Amino acid sequence: MDYLSQVIKSQRARKSLSVINILGLSVCISAALLILLYVRFELSYDSFHDGDRIYRVESRLYEGKVLTDNWATTSLGHGPVMSREIPGIEKFVRLTAQDREQVVTYQDKQFAEERYCFTEPAFFELFNFPIKRGEKTGQLVRPNTVVLTESAAHRYFGEAEPLGKILTFRTATAEQHFEVTGIIDRMPANSHLHYDFLLSYSTIPKERQDIWYVHGVYTYVRLEPGKNPQEIADAFAAISDKYKTAALKHKDWRVELIPLREIHLTPQKSYEKETKGSRTAVYILSVMAVALLLIGWVNALNLMVARFLERGKEFGVRKAFGASRKQILFQGLLEAGIVNSLAALIALGWLEVLLPVVNSLATYDFGENALLQPEFWVTVSGIIVLGTLFTGLYPSYLLTRIRPSDIMRGKLLHSRKGNRMRKALIVVQFVASFILITGTFVVIAQVRYMQNETASAAMRQIVVLKYPSFTDELSAKMESFKKHLKQKTYIRQVTVSGAVPGVEVANYFTNRPYGSDQSEVKLIQMFAVDYDYLSTYSPDMVCGRGFSEEYGDELNKVVLNEEAVRLLGFPSNEAALGRQLTMEVVEEPLQVIGVARNYHQQSLAVPYKPIIFFIKERVPFIGTPYISIRMDGTADAARLAEIEQAYRDFFPTSLFSYFYLDDFNRNQYQEDRNFGWMFAGSALLAVFVACLGLWTVTLFSTLSRVKEIGIRKVLGAGRVNLFVVLTRELLLLTVVASVIGIPASAFLMNNWLEGYAFHIVLPWWSYAVAFVLLMCIAFGTVARQVWRIIRLKPMYILRSE
Repeated sequence: MDYLSQVIKSQRARKSLSVINILGLSVCISAALLILLYVRFELSYDSFHDGDRIYRVESRLYEGKVLTDNWATTSLGHGPVMSREIPGIEKFVRLTAQDREQVVTYQDKQFAEERYCFTEPAFFELFNFPIKRGEKTGQLVRPNTVVLTESAAHRYFGEAEPLGKILTFRTATAEQHFEVTGIIDRMPANSHLHYDFLLSYSTIPKERQDIWYVHGVYTYVRLEPGKNPQEIADAFAAISDKYKTAALKHKDWRVELIPLREIHLTPQKSYEKETKGSRTAVYILSVMAVALLLIGWVNALNLMVARFLERGKEFGVRKAFGASRKQILFQGLLEAGIVNSLAALIALGWLEVLLPVVNSLATYDFGENALLQPEFWVTVSGIIVLGTLFTGLYPSYLLTRIRPSDIMRGKLLHSRKGNRMRKALIVVQFVASFILITGTFVVIAQVRYMQNETASAAMRQIVVLKYPSFTDELSAKMESFKKHLKQKTYIRQVTVSGAVPGVEVANYFTNRPYGSDQSEVKLIQMFAVDYDYLSTYSPDMVCGRGFSEEYGDELNKVVLNEEAVRLLGFPSNEAALGRQLTMEVVEEPLQVIGVARNYHQQSLAVPYKPIIFFIKERVPFIGTPYISIRMDGTADAARLAEIEQAYRDFFPTSLFSYFYLDDFNRNQYQEDRNFGWMFAGSALLAVFVACLGLWTVTLFSTLSRVKEIGIRKVLGAGRVNLFVVLTRELLLLTVVASVIGIPASAFLMNNWLEGYAFHIVLPWWSYAVAFVLLMCIAFGTVARQVWRIIRLKPMYILRSE
């Protein structure tokens, strides 16, 4: 109790400083906890499965040693063949990689659904999504059966019993009926799988279930205990030539097994719908969390040291009366423990306030039930313990190493050793602040660059409708619908296509120059469009022309983008005009009539992809799920209502579903904006707490030099001269921090930028601005305090000497 009363008395002696200390530390702890929750969420993907032996099989296609195609999918036939011919695979399951929206209907309920897949009964053996209602075993065995999530069941059936009910699924080309046989919980946010409907794989026609031509499933395998995944990948090379189609005979087809828990943080690949996380971003955020804690602890340590030295007489008397080193250490740790515990308690309050705000910005709840998780409280306890040791050990140890007479005379308060230590800690704080400020500029600049590069004024004028679902004479009705829309004065263009900017084309066919050797075959994305697509989205051709009905039959004509020209080996864009191509699914040669400029079909994390545009009727089995409508100006509510009415008149059984292309483009970079918000918020907090630390150090530094100031004033020193003397050293520390921070920041941010195929060059001005900001902040923090001291009259300063 004696120790506790001493701690309470010491904190009450300097109430304002104690409040500043605890408040600043609580802000840093809450920010660090917030970041660590996000990091933990990113690292926790798929951890709820028993997934130590589960891997996703991904395709890698090589020409020689060059990786030409990198797919998250395999062919439909991979799983059965690998399981049958490669020892060590205990179980496999396939999930179809869907790219078409389906309209799902039950009685008068109708919704557009994208979160569905066809899969096999082994799904429930490999993944931990237990059946809540329905038979626990035997699910998805029969054709035309479906397992729903609870949220999807409630959407269609309300409180009624869903089991045994029939749902109708319709695309633009087919209609199917599925019986509901089971219900599962919604898939967690930290799952890379997000489906509301699991449809039985046996519904797929028998002749298509195991073919190697279609590369349209995600294949997962569970290996036998102790089996090395690399052995499976190596064994696949021996069987791939036996099964791969003639179109890929010249390719070296390999597979890579990606551990289930690492899928989320691997780079984005073709045929991958999930928005991936960034391992580099996770590392950087982890460093930021540690940096924020260090800033808070350094601030608290500086104040603790200054307060202990200010209370030198108290500790000197205690040592003179026989207090042992252990007792002084214990008191110092107790005081530090109370400060850190109070700060952590307040930080939890900050966290409760901040979490809903941050979750709404991030668009998902990464802190869901965090306060109920034992790991969270272990983290909080660890922060309190580490903070106590960091802020309590050194000041206590310092006092045990010096003589009571030195303490009582305040000798250490003025010592070079004590000053050097406090300066070093200030430099640490400002280095962290410098890195966070420059990092914020870089992240914001990169996100803005990506949004601007993939956006345009035209995008703000485009509304994209989803293609209507299956009905009689759909093609004829669609042409009538387009003509009807074009009659409206505010509509400039209407076009139907297989994708829109921001959506992966994802239909790969082999192509080669007509008459060339089979070894010249290249896999290229095939983009099904109508006559108006290129004039809507790519009006500036590099050379040649786009499609036009004025030229008559265009079915055997194609347009290449610049990347496709390069891949096919044509010496120039102009040289490609008039040349013919052989495409694997078409007997007649296709003539190149134009070359479109490269553009970003997907986000800037993805490099330019070779694309061949062709008229959609040429290969009718490729879907065209998007109708783009370009207007004069933006789509207001009245215009949208007119379009919706026309759509319902032509397609009364279909669901009217749409999105604004500009919003769609902006949503591609949601994860990057989340990262930017984290950086910006952390930078603001770091600077705020560093300023508190600088203010505290300046307070004790100027107080320790009051006698010096008095003597200088007696000897004729002016106020300006004294101001320079007292601030010069502190501003020099800011310069040192900036010099150290530049290479550290450049290293971290260059690593982050390398995750994007297209990125900015590190802006030199960010370092200059960060330096000027820190100088201004440091100057503003100390100026008023220093000026107040130097205005004191010498008689008031020296009268006690």
